[in-house]
Amino acid sequence: MMGQDLLLEIGTEEIPARFVLGALESLRRLAEERLQQARLPYREIKTVGTPRRLALLAFGLEPVQTDQEEIIIGPPRSAAFGEDGVPTKVAIGFARAKGVPVDDLSLLETPKGVYLGLKKKITGRSASAVLPELLPQLILDLTFPKTMRWGTSSLRFARPIHWIVALYGAEVIPFSLEGITSGRQTYGHRFMAPEPISLTQAGDYPERLLSGKVVVDPQERRAILARELEVQARKAGGLVLIDQQLLDEVTNLVEWPVPVAGQFDPDFLKLPDEVLKTSMKEHQRYFPLVDEGGTLINRFIAVNNTQVTDEQRVIHGHEKVLRARLADARFFFQEDTKEPLEGKVERLRGVVFHSRLGTSYEKVERVIELAAYLARLLVPEKEPLVRRCARLAKADLTSHMVGEFPSLQGVMGREYARLSGEDPEVAQGIFEHYLPLSAQDLPPGSDTGALVGLADRLDTLAGFFSLNQIPSGSADPYALRRQAQGFILITWARDYGFHLEKALDQALSLYRGLSALEPGRVKGNLLEFFGLRLEYLLTSEGHKKEVIAAVLAAGWSDLNEVRLRTRALSQFQGNIEFSSLTIGCKRALNILKGIDKATIETVRESWFQEEAEIQLYGKIKENKENLNQFLEKRDYSSYLQNIAKLRESIDRFFEQVLVMAPDEKIKNNRLALLLELTSLFNRFAVFSLM
Repeated sequence: MMGQDLLLEIGTEEIPARFVLGALESLRRLAEERLQQARLPYREIKTVGTPRRLALLAFGLEPVQTDQEEIIIGPPRSAAFGEDGVPTKVAIGFARAKGVPVDDLSLLETPKGVYLGLKKKITGRSASAVLPELLPQLILDLTFPKTMRWGTSSLRFARPIHWIVALYGAEVIPFSLEGITSGRQTYGHRFMAPEPISLTQAGDYPERLLSGKVVVDPQERRAILARELEVQARKAGGLVLIDQQLLDEVTNLVEWPVPVAGQFDPDFLKLPDEVLKTSMKEHQRYFPLVDEGGTLINRFIAVNNTQVTDEQRVIHGHEKVLRARLADARFFFQEDTKEPLEGKVERLRGVVFHSRLGTSYEKVERVIELAAYLARLLVPEKEPLVRRCARLAKADLTSHMVGEFPSLQGVMGREYARLSGEDPEVAQGIFEHYLPLSAQDLPPGSDTGALVGLADRLDTLAGFFSLNQIPSGSADPYALRRQAQGFILITWARDYGFHLEKALDQALSLYRGLSALEPGRVKGNLLEFFGLRLEYLLTSEGHKKEVIAAVLAAGWSDLNEVRLRTRALSQFQGNIEFSSLTIGCKRALNILKGIDKATIETVRESWFQEEAEIQLYGKIKENKENLNQFLEKRDYSSYLQNIAKLRESIDRFFEQVLVMAPDEKIKNNRLALLLELTSLFNRFAVFSLM
């Protein structure tokens, strides 16, 4: 028999847009796993859905499970047969328990020896018999960020389930879930085609729903929406600003996307661009329009879920709603700008940062001290600007605008700082200190924003680690992994060189007396945490784990320096001399293993006996000064290239010199030479880990 298509559709009340794509991915992954476990091969699996339905399509699903051979291990041969080769009572009892004659048993080789066993063929059941058990469990095992129960049902799901379609080819797969019986009847668009749609075949599903005014494939719906947005933008005389996150959200808010273009009073354009964009996107899910130069114009695009009959009436409705939103935003902006940004700082005394870590005002005071400390290390001439930026960085949290739109924190701080006459770098730094928001985001573009951003993150990490609030598993309620990752990314982007341990000491000193743990343990936990994030980011850049491990083992308190060393070593791996050089280094390290290095004195040239050891020591002395200069300049590629010049001398040394010589004085001098050699490697990376 040929494989047929399987359809499972779960019809629901409107599922939140942010749940849809995750639920479809969960459904796809579970279906692949369960069908494989059920030994039901298929050609392809696809999941599709809208706010009112989640659906699984398995194309070319085989009608019968593949057969399986089960091996049942019984007693060992020594217990199953006597010396005469006749089956014992143990063998006979095993056969009886399995319901087969003794002659059907066979001897099987196992890791523990030869055992008596039974090879049993399990004939596959039909898909029609397996699927009624598999599909309801698939529905029950779907996961969502939040679930609910309804009526007297014990079932938990994202939203109440109203119907279930389950078809294998033309055949209904019968099962019942909390009183809902599977069938072949689905429904089209709630308003444009609410009548039931009876499906003849599973494969008819997308086309039949399309006739019912439902574009069921999210990718297709997204492409249609993006195309229509461009069309409407051209008609309105502008270009659409497509935010990909907003596009995904709107795609999963509708089943039949119909964009229309509207306009608003151009007087609202006096508001900052970000205020207008945020009002449109967050409250109304509207798409802003710009002109050819990228300047906002008084046009927008709204997306409807139904075909528009009276377009002007619909547009007027959208314009009326947006006008009210923008009027609110203008009021908030006018109220906020009645005083300078400095006037909002004192109100931070009433904003709790954390119940055990004090107010946001107290946090600002700590950040000022930390940012100033970093400024003195890195850009002392910027310390006044850094201090001012740190003082104002959180002031906009008390503004009306950020209270309404939390996503505008930093953005409004920058705008209000400009209007208050603050230094432009201070204003920009207020915005930039939140950057980067992810590994893909742009870092701060100024020292002021970068240093305040570092101080802010360091203070948060020091505070929560002092409370022993350390992320574990997937739980990270205070986004501390993101804080540490942002700290590292800023350090890299700005090419800052400083000792992390000293910065941690400074941050922890500002929490003196608060810590629930021993200060040394808090610092140790923080260093371990930073090490894991550092390893993650270096791996994300494509470096091999062995390279990262070797570099980190040599020390990594300077976050920028360790990245440069990792890059240099990754490149050096391609050098033709790399392999033999690391072998020589490992050999030297192995010889030194277990040696009490405190007992080894400095190298004495007069004690050398072999030409090979004289030559190696000469090469080390010849290159040592250059190597030190390369380290100081952070020219790590040149450092490794110069170390590579020692390869021939190292090879000759191990070929011609007996390190563990009978003469104790000669042996210790050669060990001192190897210690001198390995110190050149180990200050860069622990090569024995590669």
